[in-house]
Amino acid sequence: MLTLRRYLVIIVLMFWQGGFTFYAAVVVPISTSVLGSRIRQGFITREVTHYINVAAAVGLMLLAWDVLATRDPSRIRGHVRAGLWLVMAVCQALLLAMHSHLAGLMQEKGHIIQEEETFRSLHRIYLWTHTVQWGAGLVFLALMLGAWQGETFREKRDSGGGATGRP
Repeated sequence: MLTLRRYLVIIVLMFWQGGFTFYAAVVVPISTSVLGSRIRQGFITREVTHYINVAAAVGLMLLAWDVLATRDPSRIRGHVRAGLWLVMAVCQALLLAMHSHLAGLMQEKGHIIQEEETFRSLHRIYLWTHTVQWGAGLVFLALMLGAWQGETFREKRDSGGGATGRP
């Protein structure tokens, strides 16, 4: 079960966080350039974010499982990981609410943005929320690897596997 949990967590993080990173860093700038318009590109982003949100929901469930199931010898690291998970979950709830509102301001026919100032302000907050979530995910990943190392060390020690020293 340990290997399965870790495998699933890695896969979901690669898909969710890796996919988001690639999309934000590569796809958005290229599609904006090719389409010649941020607005036109935004109508594509609106559709893609549904998949990012599904990946986030699945990812957060698996990360919660990992936080709860990992036998990390460092209680502090465990608490920090739980706190980072909470930050990512709160960000995701905000992103879902903002996405719905932003999508409501986008008129498909003619690719028109209604209430442009409101849209821009909310979109800026949306992007910053994604950035906070992404950053929390990176820190979570680093701590997760440390927790896994600690868990493996503990398993070897407890089973008499001869592990020496501290991870």
